[in-house]
Amino acid sequence: MIFRKIINHIKSHMSYSMIGTGIALFLIAAFFFQSFLQNEYLQFLLAETTKTEHAVLDASANNLNSMLRDALLTGADTVMDSELYTLVESVKESGGAIRDTMRLDVKLNNITHYNSNIAATAVVTEDGLMCEYGRYWNNSGYSELWCGDNLEVLSELYEEVMERTQEKSPASYVISTEPLIHENFPQMLLFHMAYPLVGSHVNKTESCAVVVFTFRLDLMIQSSALSNAKQGDYISEYITDENGTVLYHRNSELQGENERQLGTEQIEELEKPLDYMGWTIHIDIDTNGMRSKVQEMFGEGVVVYLVLLFFCIVIWNVLLWRILQPVGEIGKAMREIRHGEFGGEIQIRGTHELWQLAQQYNRTVRALEVQREETKREYEEKTLTLQRCNEAEKEALESQINAHFLCNTLGAINYSAIENGDTEVSILLKNLSGILYYTFSKETKLVTLGEEIDWVCQYLYLQKYRLMDVFDYEIIFPEEYNEWPCCKLFLQPFVENSILHGFEGWESGGKIVISGRESGGRLVMTVEDNGCGMEKDVSDAISRILSGNAGIERNQIGIGIQNVVARLRMYYGPEMEVELETAPGKGTKFIMWLPIPADILEENGEQEGWI
Repeated sequence: MIFRKIINHIKSHMSYSMIGTGIALFLIAAFFFQSFLQNEYLQFLLAETTKTEHAVLDASANNLNSMLRDALLTGADTVMDSELYTLVESVKESGGAIRDTMRLDVKLNNITHYNSNIAATAVVTEDGLMCEYGRYWNNSGYSELWCGDNLEVLSELYEEVMERTQEKSPASYVISTEPLIHENFPQMLLFHMAYPLVGSHVNKTESCAVVVFTFRLDLMIQSSALSNAKQGDYISEYITDENGTVLYHRNSELQGENERQLGTEQIEELEKPLDYMGWTIHIDIDTNGMRSKVQEMFGEGVVVYLVLLFFCIVIWNVLLWRILQPVGEIGKAMREIRHGEFGGEIQIRGTHELWQLAQQYNRTVRALEVQREETKREYEEKTLTLQRCNEAEKEALESQINAHFLCNTLGAINYSAIENGDTEVSILLKNLSGILYYTFSKETKLVTLGEEIDWVCQYLYLQKYRLMDVFDYEIIFPEEYNEWPCCKLFLQPFVENSILHGFEGWESGGKIVISGRESGGRLVMTVEDNGCGMEKDVSDAISRILSGNAGIERNQIGIGIQNVVARLRMYYGPEMEVELETAPGKGTKFIMWLPIPADILEENGEQEGWI
C-alpha cells in the first residue's frame, strides 16, 4: 500500500519525471564521455611517454657510447706505455723485488687515475696476478677484487687475451662482466677490459703480460640520461650484454639475471644496441600498469561526478519547485473552490507563463465574486480561502575545481649549462628566467619597486649582451624604496624606447640612466638617455599622449608608452604625471611623478595620502 502511494505520488508530480529523465541523461552522457576521455588520455599518455623514452634512449646511447669509447682508448693507450712494460719486465726478472714492485704499484696508481671511471688496474702474467691497484680498496682494509674465485676469471682473461695475441686477432682485447660487483662495494657495477701489454713493440706477440682495467659501469650510467631522467613508476630501464644478462637495472635485485626472466607481458619494449661491447640499452613501458593507473584516476573522477550529480539534483529540484510553484498554488486554490471555499487571490511572484496563468486565475476569481454579488449572494457560502504558500530556503554549495600546470625547461637548460661549465650562458638563462617569471606571475597582485628594478636590470643585461657596445646603463635607486608598491612593468616601454629609437644606427657610446628620488610627497622616477632625441612633431604627439589629450597611430612608437601611461593613470589616479624632455641630438628624458602610499608617508612624518 505504501509503495503504491509512493508510485502514485511520483506519477502525479511532473518534477519527479523531469528529474529522473535528467539524471538518466546525465549518467549516460557521463559514461560515454568518461569512456571516451579515458581512452583518449591513455592513448595520448602512451604516445607522449613513448616519444619521451625514445629521446631518453637515444641520449643515453650517445653518452654511453662516448664513455665506452674513452674507456677503450684509455686502455689501448696505456698498454703501449714503454715505462709500464719495463717495470713489469723488471719485476719478472727480479722475482718480485720490493723496490720494483713498489715502483710498479705507483705506476698502476697513476694509471688508475687516468680516467675517473677506472676503479682498478691489475697486471697478470703466466704465473698469475702480479700486481693490483684498486682506487677504493687498495690499502684501506678491504679485500682486493682479484682474489678467491675471481682469480680463475682473471686467469681465463689472461689466457683468452694471449690466445688472441698469438692468433694475431685484430681485436686483441677481451671484455668481461665477471665479477659484476665487488663484495665490499655492492653499490658498484663493474666491467673489465683486458689488453696485452706491448709497450713500444709493434708485434703484439712480444707482450710480456696482460693489463686488466676495471671500470665502474654505475658511474657511466649516472652520467648518462638513462639515470638522470625522471622516470615514472611504469618505466624500467636496463642494460644487457650480448648473452642477454642484465648488467644494470633500476631494481638491483634483477642485476645478473637473464633478460627472459624479466617478463614482457603488456610491456612495450624500446631498445638500442651500443656501438661497443655488444651491449644493448632497453626501456620497457608497462602499458598495463599505466592503463590501470588511468582507470583508477578516472574511477576517482566518478566520485566527483556523483557529487556533482547530487548538487545538480538539489539545485534542479529547487529550480523546478520555483518554476512549478504557481501550478501548485493554482491547484490548491481550485481544490478549495471545489470544496466550496473561496480564498484570496494568488500572490504573484514572477512574470513567466505560469505566473501569467495565476494572474488569469485571479481575474476569474474576481469575476466570480462580481457574479456572486449580482446573483444575490448565490454563492455566499463559498468564499475564497486561498492562503499564501510558505517559501522554502535552501543552502547551495558551490564547488570549484582549479587546475594548475607548471614547465620549467629553462631551469633544466641552465643546469645543463652549469654542468658544461658555460657560465655566460647560465647567467643569460637566469636573467631570462627571471624576466619570464616576473612577467607571467602575480598577474593580479601588487609588485614592489625593488622587484620592478630587478626586472629592469635583467632586461637591460640581456639587451646589453645582444647589442654589445651600443650602450651602457646605470641605475641609481635607493634601497629604502624597494618595498614600496608600484604598477607592474611600467619602466620597460620607456627603456625600450631608448634602445630601439634613441640609439638607432649607433655602434657605441649610448648611455641609459634610471634613477629614483622622493620629492614633494611623490616618487620621481627618471629614465634618461643620450640618444638621438625626438623630432618636434613626434615629441608633441608623445606629449599629448602623456597628458591624456590625444593618441597616435597604432603603428608608431607611442603605442607602448600610451599603454603604460594608461595603466599608470588607472593605478595611481589623477595625481600621477609623466613629463617628456627631448630635442633632436639631445637625448630623451621621461620623468614620472608617482604618488606615495599613505602608510609610507605616515612613517616618514608626512601628511599626504595615497590617491
